[in-house]
Amino acid sequence: MRGSSRLHGERGFTLIEVMVTILILTIGIGAAISMIDGAAARTLANKEREAGNALTREVIEAARSVPYRQLTSTTATDTIQALPGLDDSTPSTTAWTVERRNQTFTITLSLCSIDDSQDGYGNTSGGNFCTSHADNADLQPDDYKRLTVNVAWTRNGVTRSVTQTGLVNNEASSAGPSVEFTDQSPGGLATTEITTPPSGGNVTFTAQAQTGATAIRFAVDGVLLDTASSTTATFNWKVDGGGQHVPDGTYLVSVTAFDAAGTPGPTRSRNIRLNRDTPTAPGDVFGGFNPRAWAADVNNIVELQWSRNNEPDVTGYRVYRKDASGDVVVPGCDKPADPTFAECRDLNPPAGPSIQYYVVALDQDPSSGLKREGAKTNLTATRATTKPNQPVMLSAIADDDSVVLTWDDAPPASPGYSGSSIIFYRVYRDGKAIGSRVTRTGQDSLTSYRDIGALAGGHTYWVTTVDSNFSESDPLGPVAAP
Repeated sequence: MRGSSRLHGERGFTLIEVMVTILILTIGIGAAISMIDGAAARTLANKEREAGNALTREVIEAARSVPYRQLTSTTATDTIQALPGLDDSTPSTTAWTVERRNQTFTITLSLCSIDDSQDGYGNTSGGNFCTSHADNADLQPDDYKRLTVNVAWTRNGVTRSVTQTGLVNNEASSAGPSVEFTDQSPGGLATTEITTPPSGGNVTFTAQAQTGATAIRFAVDGVLLDTASSTTATFNWKVDGGGQHVPDGTYLVSVTAFDAAGTPGPTRSRNIRLNRDTPTAPGDVFGGFNPRAWAADVNNIVELQWSRNNEPDVTGYRVYRKDASGDVVVPGCDKPADPTFAECRDLNPPAGPSIQYYVVALDQDPSSGLKREGAKTNLTATRATTKPNQPVMLSAIADDDSVVLTWDDAPPASPGYSGSSIIFYRVYRDGKAIGSRVTRTGQDSLTSYRDIGALAGGHTYWVTTVDSNFSESDPLGPVAAP
């Protein structure tokens, strides 16, 4: 009896108990990962909304620096686009797009004139006025323009937007006191580019408003930084020191005067370019060997990706690999004039178990005007023959004019290998060659993709799994919307 009890007490865990434990752990880990992904997605969405709001304010402030007569419904967009920092990043299309914080924003604007009641109403029935009147008391009824700016952006097939409205005063009207910049340090008013850190870390501006002004407001890119209750004021823009460093780029500095009734006068603006530093090293550089053993176009390639720099003056990127002869620019990965470039493919890497790469950002040297490289970020690509498992149960459905793909997560590699963690899924359309790639999933939606407006095309799709080594699984597909 004693021997039987001892054996019974040391019998261990049953297979069912082990499976239940694994299930509980899997559910817990999955919930934690979902929470992390959700928090990261919300943070990214908030940052993009902040960038969109800042861009709408920047456009409104830029409009206030334009001569009033040039702000018409037919000329306003082209005129504002011509200002530094607001040029169209896709001039070959009809849309006005601007890059901010690694996202492409589409800008649309509209404007109409306002007849202020302070000097009576005039005849506004025949012009581009927000409200029509047929009175004759005001011979110059165009007192303000109301500018409405909409900024939209898309991530993972979802489009979001913000809208802001601002007023632009007619300089010929009697509403509001005028104001002018009278001095700037360093360099004086003739200086529009700051190439060295200023003394004390401040760029200082002096403004003078006409008699009767009770306040002057100072703003940078539409963000109010300071207010002075006088007709003459000095404002400091802190760009260096005290834990603050404003990234290099072009900024719109503006002042506006107000009278005792709070009526604003015409805004005066200056474009100031900060160009003190070489670019910082690109962040989030990752990648590796992708055998693509199943592909008919190219095999055994190296793929790299990175996050775009937050300095507004970065003009592009360049990728090098270290060969026996030294550092060599990877063919097709030299884009000094493309600030949106963030992905490189080395289609013919040299033989060997590993290869060293590095990525640099470029801006414009203030002395020579030539492109200059910043700090580099290194990556070692180790040759691998492993690949992850395919995703599971790929399907396609029609939704309005779009095709929506969904699939289940790929099962983990068994046995596991170094770098077997799944980092994203890749979608191909109408083929499995590199040129057929249309997207990669992100944190917002790991197992779905909406191809907007694609239903009429009769497309077919494949999906692959990508692991931490950047190796791809065999493609799952094809599928097409019914």
